[in-house]
Amino acid sequence: MKKLFLIGLFCAMAAACAAAQDAPAFFAADFLNQIVILEQGDKGAKQCHAVRIAPKWYLTAAHCVRPLCDKQCLVKVQLLSGPLQASALLEHNAAHPHVFVPRQYRPGNGKNIRYDLALLRFDPAAEDFSFYDGQRQTWLDEKGFLAALKKGPYAEQRTQWEALQKARPRLLSVTDGTSRRFVRPLAVPDLRPDGIYFHTSGERPFYFFTQLRHYLGQNFGVKRGMSGAGVIVPGGDVVGVVSAGLNGTLVLYDPNDTAVSTVQAPLDYFMFTPLNQQNVAFIRATVSSFRDGSAGPRFVPVMGRVAEQTGQTLQQAFPQLPAPQEIAASPEAK
Repeated sequence: MKKLFLIGLFCAMAAACAAAQDAPAFFAADFLNQIVILEQGDKGAKQCHAVRIAPKWYLTAAHCVRPLCDKQCLVKVQLLSGPLQASALLEHNAAHPHVFVPRQYRPGNGKNIRYDLALLRFDPAAEDFSFYDGQRQTWLDEKGFLAALKKGPYAEQRTQWEALQKARPRLLSVTDGTSRRFVRPLAVPDLRPDGIYFHTSGERPFYFFTQLRHYLGQNFGVKRGMSGAGVIVPGGDVVGVVSAGLNGTLVLYDPNDTAVSTVQAPLDYFMFTPLNQQNVAFIRATVSSFRDGSAGPRFVPVMGRVAEQTGQTLQQAFPQLPAPQEIAASPEAK
């Protein structure tokens, strides 16, 4: 992890570091399309992350907004991480929807985990903002906020604000549904009140299993509250969003979507929802700019370049898992 104000130094040394370590570099700009969202509904509240993928549109995890936003909810969008804060409150309901979830997704249903992805429609020009200067502990109007950004000691947040107005990362489709091994390093942002941190996977391998419908690998710092964050590769391309909906339980399914086994708390793992065919279709159907091409060629299939076929089983890939005889049968399979 590194604070945002340290990332600039890291960026300046990136070329030398990459050459010395023979590893791709992550840059500060790769993380500036991320926001924090807080959902409040009849069934409680939750904090998650989201990643901006197009003007007025953010990608997050479905379990962040369901069932909280099934009927109506309030979504607080926090656009800046650090002492200078900018936030907006969205009222989601049937008449004015802001939250969109694949119809196949069902909360708490493991067989639909492949659809753990949602879209948030947020148009900054149409929403009322609240601005707060945490350093001076005072509320600001928009004019005062912009003045503070321009003249105050907020260079990092000024960069954040400018990046959020234009950030549109490429979305990489990294699976065609068959078991794969992901061979590029990953990074996940961690937005906190004092700034942006990021976690990187290093050389840890990640595997996609048809029985799981997600990429799975050893955790590298991802934790509760970071669900919905964009999972990126060097250069800022998004390959998925953080999913944390299994609560320590792995459920495996056969080709007919029947649960065949459950593993309780197998290891300290990290999972992310990939941009598979179903999720790409959902995004295209919901966001008009992806349908008409005005957003440009944003979805890029990269199977041959960043992943390879693997014949490994879950047990072979993760020897920390219980032996097969210790894996109890799922109640769903009985």
